[in-house]
Amino acid sequence: MISEYASDAFFGKVGSLFTLTEGEKEFLLSKISVSEFKKDSYLIKPDTTAKNLFFLQKGLVRSFYQKDYREINTEFFFENEYLTAFTSFLTGEQTKLHFQCLEDCKMISIPKSVIDSLLAADPKWHILLNGILKNEYIKKCRRESSFLLFDSNERYLYFLEQFPESESRIPLFHIASYLGISPETLSRIRSKKMKQIDIHQVNGI
Repeated sequence: MISEYASDAFFGKVGSLFTLTEGEKEFLLSKISVSEFKKDSYLIKPDTTAKNLFFLQKGLVRSFYQKDYREINTEFFFENEYLTAFTSFLTGEQTKLHFQCLEDCKMISIPKSVIDSLLAADPKWHILLNGILKNEYIKKCRRESSFLLFDSNERYLYFLEQFPESESRIPLFHIASYLGISPETLSRIRSKKMKQIDIHQVNGI
């Protein structure tokens, strides 16, 4: 069981969508847990099934694939975001993704069985799950669109629009991997005066 103080951000986010009953709040407090993870530790490893939804209270997490000893970053998650290997979480299949903390992290862990119980008890909980999946879908579509519409310089500028604090918190070689370019190319991009971009090309898709 966790303290209400530790879960304030989580309950505040849920409460912005719909009203929580005292019974629901007590049920959640008895089932969810707060965990702390050191920098470089893993939340989810490949060839496992994602059985928890995480709410990141503090820190920064990346997801990535590993292929031929090369790491390919797919997403970054910051404070007050939900994260998990969503395909695995929804289907029960094993994931190929790694989820690693880039900073010391503190997060709430919500078992899938708890999510399923809430969904069965009251349809309003679909608002929460649908909102999480909607945000994830939009992020993935916009990233895909940026690869199709933007060159490497423009992708970097769009990345900074999405993640304003990224350069002070994410190592540049991880950013380069996310953008699909080499660290050397990213260094050249950062060293020259960069043109502005129209992010509505991506956000409008």
